[in-house]
Amino acid sequence: MLAHSNPPLAMPRTLINACLLFAVMIIVWSPFSGGARLPTLLLAMVGGGLLLVKFSALREQRAVRRWTMVFLLLWLPMWLSLLHAFDVKATCVAIAWFSLMYLAGLALVLLLQQTLARQLLARWLGWVIALWMLDSAIQYLCGVDILGMPKTPEGRITGMFSDLHQGILMLAVLPLIFYHWQPKYGWLAWAMLLGAGVVVVLSGARGYLYIYMLMLLLGLWRRQPGWKVWLAVLAIPLLVAMLSSLLNPQLAKTKLQATQAMTMSEQTTFDRFNHALTYRLNLWETGLRMWQAEPLTGIGSNNYKRAYAQYASRADDRFVANRTHSHNIYVEWLAETGLIGGLGLVAIVVLCVRWFRQADMLSQHQAWPYALPLMVIYFPINTTQPMLVPWWFPVLLLLVCALIASLERSQDDRAT
Repeated sequence: MLAHSNPPLAMPRTLINACLLFAVMIIVWSPFSGGARLPTLLLAMVGGGLLLVKFSALREQRAVRRWTMVFLLLWLPMWLSLLHAFDVKATCVAIAWFSLMYLAGLALVLLLQQTLARQLLARWLGWVIALWMLDSAIQYLCGVDILGMPKTPEGRITGMFSDLHQGILMLAVLPLIFYHWQPKYGWLAWAMLLGAGVVVVLSGARGYLYIYMLMLLLGLWRRQPGWKVWLAVLAIPLLVAMLSSLLNPQLAKTKLQATQAMTMSEQTTFDRFNHALTYRLNLWETGLRMWQAEPLTGIGSNNYKRAYAQYASRADDRFVANRTHSHNIYVEWLAETGLIGGLGLVAIVVLCVRWFRQADMLSQHQAWPYALPLMVIYFPINTTQPMLVPWWFPVLLLLVCALIASLERSQDDRAT
């Protein structure tokens, strides 16, 4: 029998409320100046204070030890990547910034061991996403949202954002909102699921529809329902795609033409897939060349963009002049931290799966809304943002800390 962990460390009610506010602000403040940086910094200050005041007690917390293991498996490869860093200063900046994530994670793990805190987090984020959906509807109907943010020239719906980040942020927190609402407000939960899907697809990012479909498939796999439920739920992506096509036929036509480019006979197979994937094959090929140059420790954290021009091999590569990220977690992490970093990331996945399977059924049920988006985001065949970017990693931090914390039984749960 597995030994129970120590009871969650007691935190003052005022501090709990402050940390909960900061956790919600990671999402709420994403469209605005600084994004998730400020709330993450505030959480790091809380975590640093707790580490100084209650270091001995924190060491006894199994959830804290697990978070420490996850952090070190990412942090240590970043240090080792300094050995052959393309730009040493850039890697040092990344290491310093990422060090704060450990402290922020401490605060989140302690906070989210409380069942009530997780429930309030889901409730507040539900209102945030509902507001984003309403704002996107206004932008679609009026051309600008409530803050005056216009649609893109090709008609993409971005809400309060000046980029396409709204879609991936909505998808990251959608499962915890759905599973929180579904028991009491079933119809509202399904309406949120459908509406969020439409808004996400109207952003024009085909990868978001793929993530949305994968999330539905894994959710069904977890519940193992009858065939009628399978058909009903799998009809949702078709309904989303149909509604999105009707709402923005020009954008749908553009995306369809890009997909049809794969059948053009005058192009090589590489060029056909590259064009259909918005030239992502260039990004992945260059990332693999970086890894081949420094296979063990990589070219240094925070250096993919900086080193791109040196490792690009195709004369027509548009990203030499317009640098961007790799659109794949594993490609960029492997390029920057090498085989050591890649093995560390795989070890984290293995550990999380092991911890989930070792937990009792109630703890697994509590953790599933956080495990599901992480499974989808880290699914190898995916085109997502890389991990270590200031607007995105705090969201991943929130999910993984909630996963670790929810696998622990709170005092209320044990009493029940």
